[in-house]
Amino acid sequence: MPAPSTLSRTKRSEKYTFSDKLYLYTMQLLPSPDLAHVVKHFLLLESGHSHARHCFFPDGNTGMAFHFGVPFDQEISDNATITQPTSFLYGQVNQFRHLTANGGIGLLIVVFQPYGVHSLLRMPAYELSGKWVDTRDIWGQDATVLEEKVLTATTAYQKIAFIEDFLRYKLTGDIGQEHMIQRGITTIYAHHGHIAVEELSQQLGINKRSLERLFREKVGITPKHFTNIIRLQHSLRLLRNRSAKENITGIAYECGYFDQSHFIREFRSMVGITPRQYLFNTLPLAVNFVQLQAGCA
Repeated sequence: MPAPSTLSRTKRSEKYTFSDKLYLYTMQLLPSPDLAHVVKHFLLLESGHSHARHCFFPDGNTGMAFHFGVPFDQEISDNATITQPTSFLYGQVNQFRHLTANGGIGLLIVVFQPYGVHSLLRMPAYELSGKWVDTRDIWGQDATVLEEKVLTATTAYQKIAFIEDFLRYKLTGDIGQEHMIQRGITTIYAHHGHIAVEELSQQLGINKRSLERLFREKVGITPKHFTNIIRLQHSLRLLRNRSAKENITGIAYECGYFDQSHFIREFRSMVGITPRQYLFNTLPLAVNFVQLQAGCA
């Protein structure tokens, strides 16, 4: 039984049961307070034997993942797939990715803040944008030891404790250097992504070119790209929280899209499916990770 202080960090826990042998369990936990400036939350996914197809798409965050079940196959073209490493680090997700399960799913994702990879590695975030890198290619033997600890730990709380200790060991530098980018990201979230880059630069007191350099260096993408992702994520929340019969056009205008067709085009470009398919033909597992069902591409 985990300590009460650990239990209090659980944000959400859900279990979907399809049959005696096929189930899906998700749990989201907050990081320890001293790591909240880098880690947004931890996401645990578990299921019985599955060959389901999934879609992973941009949410503005970076992260690190550990497969303690069977790793996914990731589509890299229409006719080719690669098997994901047991543990890997990923930068900004630039486009949707289709993933296929090959058995029992066991996945622990460390969801970083948008600038988390830069804080952890102290390298330009754009160098990892759109990439998934085996943790052993970054940290060598240290990553191998961590991976073994995470895979052999018997509870999610033990797995997270090992990861948090590793992050504390690896984090260096003055986190205060992230103050400007934190302000920018907070402002974008407050506007649900519906803010012009020019207005954002004025609010932060820096010119547009400097703002773009700052975002590419610390987040990995331009502020315009980041605002588009956050606006799309806001539309997803509205879709999930409102009646399925509600007019999608209203959500499009509320989120600042020109019209419904503009919204659907942007949605499909980023998520890989239409808003209606998202509503009726997916099982959302996280804000940017869904299980595809009949009727999806």
